[in-house]
Amino acid sequence: MNTNKKNSKCKWIVGVILFITAITLFCTSIFGNVFSLIIEKEYFIPKQSSIFTFKETIKNDGSSDVWRYGEDCTNYYYNLSTFNNDVLVFPKKKTNNCPGFNPENINTWCGVKIPKTIFTIDSYLKSNK
Repeated sequence: MNTNKKNSKCKWIVGVILFITAITLFCTSIFGNVFSLIIEKEYFIPKQSSIFTFKETIKNDGSSDVWRYGEDCTNYYYNLSTFNNDVLVFPKKKTNNCPGFNPENINTWCGVKIPKTIFTIDSYLKSNK
């Protein structure tokens, strides 16, 4: 009888661990981020973010699977596509004080300095209108 209690307790613990693992994999961005980190050598997670919370919102318009725009719980990110994995960061708490803010257009990010030496698709599209 004591063995049955131990077995049912072990099954319950295993069930809880499997449930928590499933929630972590399917309700966070970790599955997609790990997959992208494995298959794409240029893919990275911004230093200010986490593998659990970072979510790419727009992919790069090239042959690679590198993200162009992304976000997490606290910030929006723009990938500058440099060798050092530099990103522009805009805090989400500042969006209310930024008229015309669009998370998918760095030209609307109030107070963010866009390096002039960095070529971006957005700057190219804006200059060719």
